[in-house]
Amino acid sequence: MKNICFVAIAAIISSCSPESSSKQLGPLPTASFTVTPMEGKPYKMIVKSTTNGGFLWRWNYRDTKVAVRETDTLSFAKQGEYPIQFTVFTDGGYATTSQNVTVTADAPVADILKGGDMEAGSGQYWTLLNTGGTQTSIQVTNGVMQFGNTGDSNGAIYQKLKVIPGREYTFSGDVKGTGATNTWFEVYFGTKAPAQGSDYSGTGVTKYIALNTWSGCGLVPFDGNLAEIGCDGDGKGKGGTMVFAGSDTTVYMVIKAGSAGGNMGTGITLDNVKFMEEQ
Repeated sequence: MKNICFVAIAAIISSCSPESSSKQLGPLPTASFTVTPMEGKPYKMIVKSTTNGGFLWRWNYRDTKVAVRETDTLSFAKQGEYPIQFTVFTDGGYATTSQNVTVTADAPVADILKGGDMEAGSGQYWTLLNTGGTQTSIQVTNGVMQFGNTGDSNGAIYQKLKVIPGREYTFSGDVKGTGATNTWFEVYFGTKAPAQGSDYSGTGVTKYIALNTWSGCGLVPFDGNLAEIGCDGDGKGKGGTMVFAGSDTTVYMVIKAGSAGGNMGTGITLDNVKFMEEQ
């Protein structure tokens, strides 16, 4: 009696059903592989399986990144030490191993955002979004984007971006304020196009990083990179990095701010906004 395993390659999920056969299973494999830095591009690593008889390979690295070829190339945005986990499937079963690699140089990056420096003329790249109700004051002035209110309000500004699924991106932006009450200052990324008069939320929309006074940040004077000092959102603690999955190549960066039962103090400024794409 033999177990025939059907493996869904995308998820590497196996389910087995018995089938009568005289063929015997092979021996259990031992997973092993080599890692070689790419010549001239030390932020790329060429990995190669050295396990005989493999028919399916899986390389896990950089959290959400996966590669599936017997010999593959793995890219790393920043220099440092990273673990690579390797799983190989043979007719005898599967085996997993891992090893750490040292990346000696950062990958080249490019800022794909326009008007992030908030200098004169940068406002043309941003679209003001009314999210319903009283509009938060948002304007580019004196080299910064200024958000302000004197009470309950909401509103946003956004920019359409083209991204490459599977590639790493890094968001950063300098925020400064004197302290606010019952206030949010949020950065969203979504595949859904913003609509005037509607809040930006729902399917296809992710709150990536935010100041949120209910969560404990933004209450007292602050001045720093939002990706680092934000205390709310899926990107909290990730240093601004993200990877887009799926096949969508158009996303919207939406920066939303408002208050409910409070205000933004003397206002919140945003400057030096960047959205870096690894090359």
